[in-house]
Order: sequence, then C-alpha cells, then structure tokens
Amino acid sequence: MDTSLDQLRNEHLEMAGKIITDSIFRIGDMLYHIECQSTPDGTMAMRMFEYDIAIALEKAYKGKSPYCVKFPMSAVIYLRPDSSVKDFLSLQVYFPDGQALTYKVPVINVQEYSLDGIFDKQLWLFLPFYVMRYEKQLKQLKGIKNSRQAMKPMLNELQEMNIRLAECAEKNQKFDAYADLVNLIIKITNYLLNDKSTLKKEVRKIMGGKILELHSEKISKKVRAEERKSAISTLIITLKDLSIDQSKAVEQVMKKYSLTRSQAQAVVQANW
Repeated sequence: MDTSLDQLRNEHLEMAGKIITDSIFRIGDMLYHIECQSTPDGTMAMRMFEYDIAIALEKAYKGKSPYCVKFPMSAVIYLRPDSSVKDFLSLQVYFPDGQALTYKVPVINVQEYSLDGIFDKQLWLFLPFYVMRYEKQLKQLKGIKNSRQAMKPMLNELQEMNIRLAECAEKNQKFDAYADLVNLIIKITNYLLNDKSTLKKEVRKIMGGKILELHSEKISKKVRAEERKSAISTLIITLKDLSIDQSKAVEQVMKKYSLTRSQAQAVVQANW
C-alpha cells in the first residue's frame, strides 16, 4: 500500500494523429496501461498494440541512444458477461528478417469474479459493475408486476455488498473511498434500471444507508472540530487584545472547552 502511484496523462501524439487511452499508471517503476470495454469487438488487439507502441515510444524518446522501447504492462477489463471473451487478446508481428513475435494482452472479465472473490482480493473497483450480470434479467422485467420479487437475488447481493463495505470502511477508516464506491454502484444501477423507479428506490434504500451515513458522520465531525478550533483561537486572540494575563487565558480556555492544563497551555501559546 505504500508503493508510490501516479496517474499519467492519457493523450499521446503520433504521426497519424492523437490517440487517447483509458488509464495509464506508474506504480513504483512500472508502467501499467488499462483499457475498459463494456463489450468485446474485433479490433481491440490492434488498438491495444497501437496504444502500447505510442506509450513505449514516448518513453523511449525521453532516453538516450541506444534507445530501448519497453512496452507497458497492459490489460483489458471487460464489464459485461460474455462467453466469447478469452483470457488473452493476441496478434502476430512479423519482421522483415523472419522474426515472428506474438503480442499478447491479458483480459480481465469482471463478471467472472464472485462477491467473495472481489472482497478476498480487495478488487474494490469491480463492485460498481457487479450488478451488470443481472442486466439481461432486468431487460426482461417489462410487464412483470412484482419486479422486486423477480430481482430478489440481486437485491440480496447488494445488501450483502453494503454490509461488507461498511465493515471494511470501519476497519480501514477509508470512508471517502467507500462512499465514492457506493455512489458509483448507485449510479450504474440507476443506469441499468432505467425507468424502473420502484427498483431504483429499493437500491437507494439498500446502498445509500450505512456507508453514506458513516461518511456523512465523518464530515460532520471534521467540520465540528474545525469550528471548535476556530472558536478557541478567536477566544485567545480576544483575551490577548483585552490585555488578559496569559495564565488567566489558560484558565478560561480550560474552563470553557474542557481541556487539560497542558492542552490549554499549548493552544494558548500557539495563538498568543
């Protein structure tokens, strides 16, 4: 967790024009290039090869002769369930001297991961897309009156997801990140549910609860702490302007804000 991480710009200029990649990260001393696809298409291997060449050449030009062209660690993430998605994308590269290389890019299919698998491997960013495995069923709900009963498995999994996320939030004290995840889950679920307002409300009720409350509570505590700090500072400055003795100012701060003597002395000294 303490390895340095930088998100790099995703625009690269080449002779044919500008190409835009999804995400490029530097983690430690390695470059990672990730593309995200909702559905597979026949050109993805070619596009990945094109992107990786642009990334590798840009890095190589920053070096000195003899140049070294090093490809990034790349992968494609597919969001929707599709049995045609393989473990790798590949293409053959033939050189004039007879050399032949196979360019391979790993493929990650989000829908192959169970809820347990996602939590065990801490693949938090897969969670917002988890409900896409129910997309086909959701499209078939038209005309079904008891949609809640039909989608009970999805709602149950969302409830379990919410409980486990709340536990992680409390354990790791990362309320901001987990609140962002919950908001993403709600946003993507709303997109999938489209005009199914009853189910939307149900999802919001399930997912908008504990974690968002925890996040809200944390923000409120931070605001209250800042307000308290500002009020103490204002009191001390006022006492100083009134030519009150510093020792008496300490007594005032102790009494008004229930601080120990050493705490009051430190804060008075800092603001005097």
